[in-house]
Amino acid sequence: MPGVPIAVRVSIFDLVPFKPDPEETGHLVMDDPPGSTMEAIVHGTSLGIGIIANILAMLVVLIALVTLVNLALGLLPLDGEAITLQRLFAYLFRPALWLIGVPWEETAAASTLMGTKTVLNEFVAYLHMAALPPEALSPRSRLIMTYAMCGFANFGSLGIMMGAMSAMAPERRSDIVTLAPRSLLSGTLATLMSGAMVGMLA
Repeated sequence: MPGVPIAVRVSIFDLVPFKPDPEETGHLVMDDPPGSTMEAIVHGTSLGIGIIANILAMLVVLIALVTLVNLALGLLPLDGEAITLQRLFAYLFRPALWLIGVPWEETAAASTLMGTKTVLNEFVAYLHMAALPPEALSPRSRLIMTYAMCGFANFGSLGIMMGAMSAMAPERRSDIVTLAPRSLLSGTLATLMSGAMVGMLA
């Protein structure tokens, strides 16, 4: 935002927000302040349209990229089944879900749900969990997964976030793109910790 100097000092593996220097003060300065309420409404509406268009474009592009990658991976079948990003992420999630309390024999189904949630979205993952047979996940595991999947850490949300923030602060686009994948990781860790806490209390 013009007029607000912000210094970003974030290491590559740092997931904790930076602490600004208390001596650095920012002042909100508007380059072209509105002269009336109606002018502010018109100007805000035009800016909002640009932000919405940017969000939709990023969302469509990221979903298309996921589809393209899945189509390419589908040409390399593994164990008679097509490889997808959801399946690859499921392999990564399996030990993590075991660590938060899902029994190992149930982690195959649970990790598939987490992979679907990350690559697609949580709504699709919840529908898949509802369609699972009762023996696939125990009631406790279902409770853990209900909380572990409750978050917006997925590629679609990543596109929405980058599209909106890049439109609002185009001069910070490089910082937003750099921090976006880490927000996906930190959001996933947060929901997994919520699932672990529920598993401890269940």
